[in-house]
Amino acid sequence: MQLTSHLLPRKAKGHGGERREEILAHALRLISEAGVHNVSTRQIAQAVGISQPTLYSYFPNRYALIGEVGLRAFAALADQMRRACSAPGSAQDRLVAVARNYVTFGLEQPDAYRVAFMIEADTAGEKGADDPVLTAGLATFAIHCQCVADYLGDGVASDDVSLIAQSMWASLHGLVSLLIARPHFPWTDRARLIDCHIAAMMHGYETRQNP
Repeated sequence: MQLTSHLLPRKAKGHGGERREEILAHALRLISEAGVHNVSTRQIAQAVGISQPTLYSYFPNRYALIGEVGLRAFAALADQMRRACSAPGSAQDRLVAVARNYVTFGLEQPDAYRVAFMIEADTAGEKGADDPVLTAGLATFAIHCQCVADYLGDGVASDDVSLIAQSMWASLHGLVSLLIARPHFPWTDRARLIDCHIAAMMHGYETRQNP
């Protein structure tokens, strides 16, 4: 599943599947640049080179279009995390791999990451518990929780699993969002920074388990 935001060449009318992908790519780019509240379907249609009514033939409204962008971002992240969580090795190795894949996804797909994690929901389009994007996000987080549970082992209360999983998720998000949002900060070598961050995070959980 490819997520990208660079400008795609315009295609002749009638290429339905390709046109839909082009709309999503331009929507992703515009949302990441201006924020979800500042992008209209008219702007997206103009960027693609189609009329607004034509865009509505692919997506019934703005919320459906933005929601699809979010769904794809979570689907791509979930796929990477699922593979890491089921890979050979120890439970600790798998959890470290999940953490690394999370960071890698955010840095390789920054626009998709912004849409999924770094923009506020459009309250006019929120559906609460029935929101498919929220459902996709929770399903992605559930993969992470399972990997954390495997790492902690038997006998650990579900509340503790959730606590550590949420803490790890927040820690990884902090690193990714800072690297995306502040690219001109004088960061040290990125690979070493990521290694250090994940190692420190894991050490904290190990210390908590074995005080």
